[in-house]
Amino acid sequence: MKKVLLFGIFVTLCLTSCVKNSSEYKALLARNDSLAIANAKNQGDLDEILSILNEVEENFNSIKSAENYLAVQSGSTGEMTPSTKEKVRADMQFVTETLNKNKEKIADLESRLKSSAIKSDKLQQMVNNMRQELDQKTMALVTLNEELKKKDQQISELNQNVVNLSNDVQSLKTQSASQQETIQQQQTEINTVFYCFGTSKELKDQNILVDGKLGPNFNKNYFIKVRDFNKLQNIRLYAKKGKLISAHPDGSYEFTQDPTGQVQLTITNPTLFWSLTKYLVVQVNV
Repeated sequence: MKKVLLFGIFVTLCLTSCVKNSSEYKALLARNDSLAIANAKNQGDLDEILSILNEVEENFNSIKSAENYLAVQSGSTGEMTPSTKEKVRADMQFVTETLNKNKEKIADLESRLKSSAIKSDKLQQMVNNMRQELDQKTMALVTLNEELKKKDQQISELNQNVVNLSNDVQSLKTQSASQQETIQQQQTEINTVFYCFGTSKELKDQNILVDGKLGPNFNKNYFIKVRDFNKLQNIRLYAKKGKLISAHPDGSYEFTQDPTGQVQLTITNPTLFWSLTKYLVVQVNV
């Protein structure tokens, strides 16, 4: 009995060693390491983006008191006292400098979102809202300055800064529209996937199935293009059986039967399913 037990332990250890030394096991470890590194980088990018968003929001909050004071003075009657003029001068300069800082930070956010692997509609909407707030506050500052000029209490050294900031609004809008278009194109490209299914012979004729695997030089025109993988959930295969040829993680899909008894592929976790490849190949009637 002891000999049988020792022999069983020996076989288990040998099998474990073989698995750990296999190329598939090492490939899985390498892939896991790569995903961990990518996740760490994405988390770092997200932390930096959120930090800048907080700075922009704090800057907007910091100028509220100065904006209110300038609005009151621009609507007041009579000549301002020297101390009031100095206060207006200081507040105008503070608001102008703060809006300039936010303009630079928003441009930085646009650049980071464009180059980062993070694609978030909510983050993009937050940046768009901040850009809109910047435009509104800039135009309000320009209006306040014009009203102060009409009262002949012009603060000459600040005029050019206000004009420059106003000119930047249009430039920022143009740049933002271009960046938004680029981001949309990138998002569409990221979400675009391709799939096909067929018998062994059909797939071999298209160089898709080679030695039981996905071939390196397959006919891409044979595939069906889908622009948003999130909308691709069920694929009817019009056959009794099917199996995947392309690589997709376990737990992200399942084969089920439709009401007619034919098989269909159901993608249960789209993001995970398409994480390894953009091309799905299913062999039917196997």
